[in-house]
Amino acid sequence: MNERELQDAVKGLPKSIEPPRDLWPGIQDRIGRRSWRGGRRWYWVVVPLAAAAALVAVLVGRSGPVAWDVAPLAGRPLLGTKPLVWLQTDDSSRALIAVGRIGQVEVRPGTRVQLVAARADDHRLALARGTIDAKVDAIPRLFFVETPAGTAIDLGCAYTLQTDSLGNGLLHVTGGEVEFQTGERSARVPLGAKVQIRPAPGGGGGGGGGPGIPYVEDAPEPFVHALARLDFENGEARSTRTVLALAQARDAISLWHLLQRVDPSLRGAVYDRLAALVPPPAGVTRAAALVLDQPALDSYWQKIHRILFRRTILRGVRRISPRTGLTQP
Repeated sequence: MNERELQDAVKGLPKSIEPPRDLWPGIQDRIGRRSWRGGRRWYWVVVPLAAAAALVAVLVGRSGPVAWDVAPLAGRPLLGTKPLVWLQTDDSSRALIAVGRIGQVEVRPGTRVQLVAARADDHRLALARGTIDAKVDAIPRLFFVETPAGTAIDLGCAYTLQTDSLGNGLLHVTGGEVEFQTGERSARVPLGAKVQIRPAPGGGGGGGGGPGIPYVEDAPEPFVHALARLDFENGEARSTRTVLALAQARDAISLWHLLQRVDPSLRGAVYDRLAALVPPPAGVTRAAALVLDQPALDSYWQKIHRILFRRTILRGVRRISPRTGLTQP
């Protein structure tokens, strides 16, 4: 489809779709109430980044049923034949999606995304393939990005997420924290960390698919490869021993996840290596960690997270001990 045909197709779309009539009774009282979660309006906006403007789709609504408006502009990114079904960039175009009042998503070249939901309590994209850069400033679990292999759940963050059409991908968090979940398997990925993502064999929600074990962005390649073998290949005991032998204090985030994924018979070895590299905070015992006591795990996570945060934001400014989080001479 050439540019003129695309413009003609867009002109044929309805200007708006009227909401149900039962929206109007009592609407004055409803729109008079304000809340931080979106005020009286929320909206998605896809806007151009390149000089040759992108096709723009605008979704405007209220906290109840919504009306959808489409504003046509010339450009290369393609909008699906129905309003806001999908947005696709070619190899030389980009787009920017404004996520209501909570953030924005840059859509890189060669990417296909779908706008799934835009409600005050649920902003949701589906990334079919390609790469996006998201930046969100909101309470946790308000913005979601679905991929073929699972869902990225915003915990107040900035991140880059890439995937192919099968679900092989990578999540790199550059601010805050993201949870990636596939079925019952999940990974917490904070600032300065990455996680590899794989589709489950047969398309299920487990069995070696989903998020791997997160690792810090400066982890050496041998350690990253050892994690990948442990995550997505057979040989748990052997791969676990390799990971433990290679692990350093900077890798505490990986061992914290590993503790919860290995067979119970291997937990003791994982905990002992973690505790030797980054001592547990006060109140966290070996016995509690081995039974995966959630308060104990959460307390340990907070310490590991705090150390990684200081290491990341002060990199190149101060030397921070990966064991304690304190400044080194």
